[in-house]
Amino acid sequence: MKNIKIALIGNPNTGKTTIFNHLTGFRQKTANYPGVTVEKKSGIKKLDDVSLEIIDLPGIYSMSSHSEDEKIAKKFILDEAPDVIINIVDASNLEKSLFLTTQLLELGRPVLLALNMIDIAERRDLKVDTKFLENILEIEVTTLVANKKKGIDSLIEKAILISQNKKSLGVNIKFDSFLEKEIKNVEKLFIDKIDISSKRLIAIKLLEQDKHIQKNIDSSLDLKKVTQIKKILEKRYNEDLEIVFSNQRHYFIRSILTKIYQRKDKFKKNRSDRIDEILTHKIFGFPIFLLFMYLTFQFTFTLGSYPTLWIGNIFKFITSSLSSLWPQEILPLFRSLIIDGVIAGISSVVVFMPNIIMLFFCISILEDSGYMTRAAFILDRLMYKIGLHGKSFIPMLIGFGCSVPAIMATRFMESKKDRLITILAIPLIACSAKLTVFTLLIPAFFPKAYQPIVLFSLYFIGLALAILVIKIFKLTLFKGKPFAFVMELPSYKAPSIFTIFIHIWDKTKEYLKKAGTVILGFSIIFWALSTFPIKSKDISKSYMGKIGKATAPIFKPLGFDWKVNTALLGSFAAKEVFISQIGVIYAVKDTGDTKSLQHSLKNDYSTLQGFSIMLFILISTPCIATIAITRKETGSHKWAFFQLGYLTILAYIVSLLAFQIGSIFV
Repeated sequence: MKNIKIALIGNPNTGKTTIFNHLTGFRQKTANYPGVTVEKKSGIKKLDDVSLEIIDLPGIYSMSSHSEDEKIAKKFILDEAPDVIINIVDASNLEKSLFLTTQLLELGRPVLLALNMIDIAERRDLKVDTKFLENILEIEVTTLVANKKKGIDSLIEKAILISQNKKSLGVNIKFDSFLEKEIKNVEKLFIDKIDISSKRLIAIKLLEQDKHIQKNIDSSLDLKKVTQIKKILEKRYNEDLEIVFSNQRHYFIRSILTKIYQRKDKFKKNRSDRIDEILTHKIFGFPIFLLFMYLTFQFTFTLGSYPTLWIGNIFKFITSSLSSLWPQEILPLFRSLIIDGVIAGISSVVVFMPNIIMLFFCISILEDSGYMTRAAFILDRLMYKIGLHGKSFIPMLIGFGCSVPAIMATRFMESKKDRLITILAIPLIACSAKLTVFTLLIPAFFPKAYQPIVLFSLYFIGLALAILVIKIFKLTLFKGKPFAFVMELPSYKAPSIFTIFIHIWDKTKEYLKKAGTVILGFSIIFWALSTFPIKSKDISKSYMGKIGKATAPIFKPLGFDWKVNTALLGSFAAKEVFISQIGVIYAVKDTGDTKSLQHSLKNDYSTLQGFSIMLFILISTPCIATIAITRKETGSHKWAFFQLGYLTILAYIVSLLAFQIGSIFV
């Protein structure tokens, strides 16, 4: 069986991951903003006697090395030498997309140009002349509509054919004669030292002083000579060489663009432009964003409450049936472990799964429609005032789901300082694990009419604190000016039901997997701590009670008692463990479903105490995995421990102020 390695590369928002999913059967996340694919993904597709290894690379705009995702993509293309490079471009925006194409052609390797979203181009009255494009670039060109699976089979057939014939190598665009002469001079310096097919791109990147290329080039190469040539060129053009190359590439693209396609009505506004006049309005844009967020939380609470009740009743039936069928005299300790530990712990978390599903349903619609990119654009003005830009908000949006992929999504940010600040601030955004806890506590302390407002306020407080923390860090630890923010606003589109379903299904599986592993494990641990020593049935005299009482003086000013203390300690592993722990404690008191658990919480704590608890959960670190990924992405234990420390201290201070000030008025 013949093995063929195919690399998918292109700008963000061009449909690479959608194509990858269709080809491999994988379910990688897709969205209308950069940072979704932050590392290369690999999958296998077998066709008759051919085995295709398909690699989905991060979305990039050029073969530069300004951000982590660009480094990953470029390193693979240069070092791994795929048999075929499929360059996926937006057929409706070739001026932007073809910039990367011109660089890929300089590799001297087989390239297949895939014009995705051809339907959008046609709706904009853009007729693409694929034959002209093939002739001018001397590569194979194919069209497709990835989200509707149109053209996928033809794409893979052409890729296999190209790999066998070793054609579609493309043509190098010609720069002006002076620039071409000096490129040739640089090529002569290493003519026998590197892969002959990519010598032109290497030469250009050396002239641009690309750090990755300089680091990996043969040590015997005289880089001083390259530097001399660079100085000669910059003196002639009176501009940085990277800009010179960029300008000449764009000139070439614009020169062929009118022959590739023509717009019938050049000045006609399309549907996305008209919608953006309202949704990104400088005055109304932000209130509209807040309205969408509020409606999301309203939807999460109202529709999610019904299936939550049904699931709670199912677990209540299971518990009562098992209790009646299993006499207390038979293996009483094991009986308690199963009923009061395992079932009580897991059920207290699983019952809130519908709320999580509703949240991801709303977020998926906003993402897939193209609105979330606008949210980053809307917030750019605010982010700039605190020293960052709208790009920092994109990982924060991902943080509504989980902090771990949100932190990984910072790889597309060019500035290391901005990236580090964003990583440190992301845990302040309320993730789905924190939402689970809020879904238990808010109905316990607030009337139904106020519940969406309270949830919205918690998310808003988290975002406000993140902005405040970023501002403080920018003024103290990470001084410097923010990078300019340039981001493509993709066209609005009807959300794909398939994409939404896959997104929700994947998140639900992750949620249930966590319930069956981490939460189950900690439920058993906390059951043991609440059961032993078995000399007394009073849980306050158990090991758990002793731990809680030992920490009581520390947390008493916040309105917490020993039960809350032990649950908070457990939530360090994962925020959902807080619910599991509370479930274990109150299961010992023979309470039943979620409603009775919430009733018990309402009897034991005031509304002010409940809000103080939620503030601490909101601000403290989401889980151990967040600290671990911070360590990995920053490459330093120092920043991981700093994040853990400052979040814990900030959570304590905010909860303390809320409870103490609130106590004056309540």
